[in-house]
Amino acid sequence: MLLPEVEARRALRGRRIRLQMVAPIGPWIGCGTLRVLRLTETEEVAEIAVGYEAYRQ
Repeated sequence: MLLPEVEARRALRGRRIRLQMVAPIGPWIGCGTLRVLRLTETEEVAEIAVGYEAYRQ
C-alpha cells in the first residue's frame, strides 16, 4: 500500500518539499486518494512524486 500524500507531508514537516504530480496526458480526472509514488531525499529538499489511485476521462 502506498502512503497517502498528506501523511508523507506530515512526516516531513519542517523540511523543504518539492512535489511532482504524475498523471496521464490528456483530459483525465484523478480519483481516490493522492498517494506517494516515489520519495527522494537530500540534505536540502525532499522530492515527492505523487499520483491518484485512479484516473477517469
